[in-house]
Amino acid sequence: MRKILLFHLFLLLFFSANAQLSFESTGDFGKLWDVTPDPAVANRLYARTLNNHILVSNNRGTTWDIFYSFENSAISVTQFKFLPSGQAFSFAVVNAPDMNTNGVYVVDMESKEIIRHFVTPDQFRKTFVVSYDIYDAQASRAVINTAFIDPDTWTQLTEVYFTKDGGKNLSLIYFSSDHDGVHIGNSFFHPDDPKKIYLARSLGAQGVDGGLFISPDEGKTWREQLAGKGSLNAMVFNPKNHNEFFICSYINFGSSPEAVFHTLDSGHTFTQVPVSFTSQTLDNVIMITYDPSNTQHMWMLEENEILKSTDGGLHWTSIVFPPKNPVYASGTSLVINPKNSNDILVFSDAWPQRSRDGGKTFERLQLPFHLTRDVALAPRGTGKQLYYTSQGGYTTKDLTTGKTAIHDTLPFYSFTYENYYVIPDTSVEGRVFFFKPCDDFLNPSELYYSDDYGATKRRLPSDDYATGLDAIRRDPNHKDRYWISYSFYNAFSALYRLDFPDPANPEHNAVAATGNSVLTDIFIPKGDGQTLFITVGEKVYRSNDGGITWGSVSQGLEALVEGNDMIWDLATNPFDEKAMAVATTLGIYQTTDGGENWARTLEATDLKKISYSTAVNGHLLAASFSGYFNDTRLVFSTNKGAKWSTVPASAMAYISCGASMDFRFFDDHADIYLASSDLGIVKYQLTDLLSPELIFLHSFTGKLQGHNAFLEWRTQNEEGLLHYELERSTNNKDFTTINTQQATNSNGRFYYNHEDLDFWNLAANAGNVYYRLKLVSQDNSFSYSDTVKLSARDMYIYPVPAADVINLHVQGVTQATKYRILLVDVAGRQYTIQQYNIPTGQTTINMPISRLTGGVYFMLVETRPGGEVKKFKFIKL
Repeated sequence: MRKILLFHLFLLLFFSANAQLSFESTGDFGKLWDVTPDPAVANRLYARTLNNHILVSNNRGTTWDIFYSFENSAISVTQFKFLPSGQAFSFAVVNAPDMNTNGVYVVDMESKEIIRHFVTPDQFRKTFVVSYDIYDAQASRAVINTAFIDPDTWTQLTEVYFTKDGGKNLSLIYFSSDHDGVHIGNSFFHPDDPKKIYLARSLGAQGVDGGLFISPDEGKTWREQLAGKGSLNAMVFNPKNHNEFFICSYINFGSSPEAVFHTLDSGHTFTQVPVSFTSQTLDNVIMITYDPSNTQHMWMLEENEILKSTDGGLHWTSIVFPPKNPVYASGTSLVINPKNSNDILVFSDAWPQRSRDGGKTFERLQLPFHLTRDVALAPRGTGKQLYYTSQGGYTTKDLTTGKTAIHDTLPFYSFTYENYYVIPDTSVEGRVFFFKPCDDFLNPSELYYSDDYGATKRRLPSDDYATGLDAIRRDPNHKDRYWISYSFYNAFSALYRLDFPDPANPEHNAVAATGNSVLTDIFIPKGDGQTLFITVGEKVYRSNDGGITWGSVSQGLEALVEGNDMIWDLATNPFDEKAMAVATTLGIYQTTDGGENWARTLEATDLKKISYSTAVNGHLLAASFSGYFNDTRLVFSTNKGAKWSTVPASAMAYISCGASMDFRFFDDHADIYLASSDLGIVKYQLTDLLSPELIFLHSFTGKLQGHNAFLEWRTQNEEGLLHYELERSTNNKDFTTINTQQATNSNGRFYYNHEDLDFWNLAANAGNVYYRLKLVSQDNSFSYSDTVKLSARDMYIYPVPAADVINLHVQGVTQATKYRILLVDVAGRQYTIQQYNIPTGQTTINMPISRLTGGVYFMLVETRPGGEVKKFKFIKL
């Protein structure tokens, strides 16, 4: 029980630490996978996203929070499961840039630390995990089913491994080439026998398909059941009788009929369950499960059917859905309310649904977790209107009212999403541009604009062959003139001038082509309308004649090498147009004289976006995007670039943001909106804008350890940090330093602690003791953490048991008062009642009990008339 209570406390702390993240997308397109109930806590669910996150819900899926983030946004987490103890969970990782990162992981629920990583052999072949099972709470015994593509024959091969020492030694127990080329769909242990392994076979390349292999001796020998019955996969054991299980057919491409098989003797014999399936698509059962409160009730998810049994799986009824149905398609998870068998949650390739009547009717669940590609705010930097693209269309959201409008989206079964680029005008209220690139089928690009926040849009001329639109900027000197940079397969660009005083007949003129470099940004200062700046490749160019001729203004940018380096983004200080900054492959360069001279103010890699604050002169914010070998991170400065601080990827839960984000600035913080690949639009609130040292601090907590206070803090990525000063106070006003510890000044995760031996005496007299952490940077700037308040127990009795005297110790009294003390036995009989004067600070009251007979007694302490009564139990010897 203590373990469970500690775990619940940990969850509260975790959610508090992630309060800087919020999900801003509409819930119309969200999906989750591997939705799994908590084995011990009612109404708590876990699920995985499309990418690298595990989510948790404490209200049966109504709202969700990030529970765990894998430390690489390029990977995909699959096959989330709990270990038998419920104190750890596991998952498989695929698509990792470093092949040795792939495999099966086991993570402790409390600490979130990885306690086991099963790295399968043949990683050099880009092996991926197809299925796995872990037998025990210690994750010692595991069976892991893997596959890879043979580079010589371009055929898929399957290898299944077994370990009983936590992965130190992996034995090959199945190789498809030795078994008629048949692949394995599912692999699992018998729940009561760690030596018995089952392999549900799939299709083969030599005319032999399916069947169930069973080994009684850890994979040394095999016998086959259900031979010729086709490909098998989904299965479930009866939770009350592990000798009984069901196993279902998988994709057979018509070679065998869709079927369900049932055994009562752990697989020695099987009977086929009479189930009538309707034929559609691939005809396979995706999952089968028992009702946790009634094993006579069972459910199956098929591609176009939800099936239910009320007699332990012997007979089934079916709810059939037509093709392309928005309610259900190819189910992935089904969760049953343990207190109400008719209350089910169904997750599928269509939108998630809830049924309160056992599947007769469904209501759609609103979840914000989906793939988004483009996000922008308007007006720039202070925007109250949010635009983003997803599901093939675009959505607008009023950040003041929360009202959203969805346009031009495609149904869930669309194979391709022709997503828009969305570019709000920075100065015209309600105006926004939308661009759809030319595709590989030579459908021309499309450019639109809207003057009513995207509700209606009009077509504009565009370069037919453009595959990207990197910038569109309004000329502040010409009301209806815009400059547009088109790119072509990220190889080169062309600059166009678009004039539309008459929206029905706009002029669209090519101005400049950039050869073998990409034009990434445009800036038009206020003035005569003839001056323009563009960033092309590794250089900045300026035109003083409206784009007819150009000259390089790249003094100071010589370190950027043509062909190797790029300028990705250009920003201008709204308080001073001569102050500009560029984000490049080598870091951030700035100019204060309108581009005549540049100087690098931050050496960094992969930064691709930069912006000046519109709220405070001198605040800057820059960011990297997620890629195959790097994660999204932020850097910011509050003194015009003289000093930069980093927000690591871990602070943003390793969000995968591959191409688009935007910033909204305030006096003391900034909101960063990120288009993520699995969480929709995520807002990260940079609350540490004016106290950057706190970015290093992951947690600062205190607890009682005996009579002492134990303070501990966890940090991450401490580059630029000098030391920590632990401060203490008894009035929460006057603090003194009691401990100093040097920071590591390096990347990684770190742990520090200090035990305050003076706490007990201080708390006895003052009541509360307050602690805070001072984080000092190498330039001697500093920030304070939140304050931790600790209180010693204000009273306790001793000794227990007692023979002649029972003592009541009182401490932390700040104002003299009177206590009334009553002794009673378990029957409620009163033996003595006395009143005592209690001074400030601490005191001990001695009560003689030698005349009491042996037994159990209670001391009742009234701290003020009609006030709180505290109760202590003791034994009289």
